[in-house]
Amino acid sequence: MKKNNFKSIILLLSIGTILSCSKKEETTEEVLNSTALVYEGNTPRSRLADNEDRFYTNRIPSTELVSNLNGNCNPLDSAILNNEIDSLSTEGGGIIKIKQGSYCLRDIVLRSNIHLKIDPEATIQPDLSGDIRNKNITIFVLGEDFPIRNVAITNLNEDSKNRSTWFKSNIPEGNYGGVKFIEFGNVKNFKLSGLYLTDSNSKFSNIVLNLPASLKTDEVSKKGIIKNVFMTNMHVGYGVIQMQTGKTILCKNISGEGGITMRVETGAAGTNMVNEKTVDDIVVRDINVKNGDAAMNFSPHRVDQGRVDVERVVAINSTHAVQIAAGFLDNNTDGVENIGTFDNRSYVGDITVTGGYGAQIKSKDFKYYDCEKRKELIETCYNPDGESVTDTSIGVIRDNSSLESGCENGSDGGCYEIIIGSINKTNENFVVDSLFTRPSNAVKGCPKIEKPAEGNCN
Repeated sequence: MKKNNFKSIILLLSIGTILSCSKKEETTEEVLNSTALVYEGNTPRSRLADNEDRFYTNRIPSTELVSNLNGNCNPLDSAILNNEIDSLSTEGGGIIKIKQGSYCLRDIVLRSNIHLKIDPEATIQPDLSGDIRNKNITIFVLGEDFPIRNVAITNLNEDSKNRSTWFKSNIPEGNYGGVKFIEFGNVKNFKLSGLYLTDSNSKFSNIVLNLPASLKTDEVSKKGIIKNVFMTNMHVGYGVIQMQTGKTILCKNISGEGGITMRVETGAAGTNMVNEKTVDDIVVRDINVKNGDAAMNFSPHRVDQGRVDVERVVAINSTHAVQIAAGFLDNNTDGVENIGTFDNRSYVGDITVTGGYGAQIKSKDFKYYDCEKRKELIETCYNPDGESVTDTSIGVIRDNSSLESGCENGSDGGCYEIIIGSINKTNENFVVDSLFTRPSNAVKGCPKIEKPAEGNCN
């Protein structure tokens, strides 16, 4: 991402004048005193198409039944719903409607040709009955142990952007290891839409695309849509979507408060000891974050991944809008011996970022603050997620994958360039002045300060 590849335009709204940096060289101070900073960025020669019919085709029969769930968190409901899914799938498939009520579910195994349509007055929670100490819980399981085709979980009006029509989910606090709302393994032709989820800083992202139990890279989920999703109260280390695997998938109108809204972070993909891409042809549109870490994260870990195309990113009072991490050898001792990348035709553009107080700041990012502020952050008590403190946005894009960032692995892997499109920086409430937060922005020479013992923080 070379600086001379970007044209910058300073919008001086007070006089209604637009000045191009190709005509006038702007100093950093002048940029920061502007009402808004707009970078034109680059436009790739080709883009990945985002028409929905490229990703999902409704092939589910119109046969319809209303589920006989008890509601009121009856622990028998998981078995009832699984039996209804099995029976209808065996008969060729159809639609199961879940009416209004409160349902506590766990390990709901979807099967081919089934569409769950959920009432906007229904609330889905994890079933926390029994001995769940330190156990990980998944509400909906798709394609983990066997492949499935033509499936959907949606609200009744499955294409409505109106959140009042979306079904609800709630992840309460509990003595469990972590909770996932849904996990995709080997699934072809799927749709998830119309979900409003309230979390409690629980461990794990709530929508996860992962390798199936077979760990075969040719059995990852393909052709699907995830859209119209809002989640709040997210853990800084997780977020809305974690895409370890997936090919030809559209993620659209996805919003989160806290955490990272969408992680294309593929650490688990390297566990099968081969360097075979598990992510490719991923299209992201309208991805938003507020009071979190970032809207979009790229991190290939050990595997050379494919192409990702992202447009219309909004970040408000968050650490960054976009994070682009170089590949690296993670702590997975069974991982393939490779340092991963993303396809250099990958793109992220039309980024609008507003800085301010409210960002979830992780300790690894304290280095960008001056020594006095860094001491204050270290001595501050963690948020309920146990990993972040709340403070001011750091920057627009955190980059350590480009050569300009200082990435040096070169032909050995790890370094790659994401094409950056337009950026609209609406204010100056950021720790780092420049658009790109890179290792060179770290403040050097601060004395080492230990985190106070629990109960002694501020």
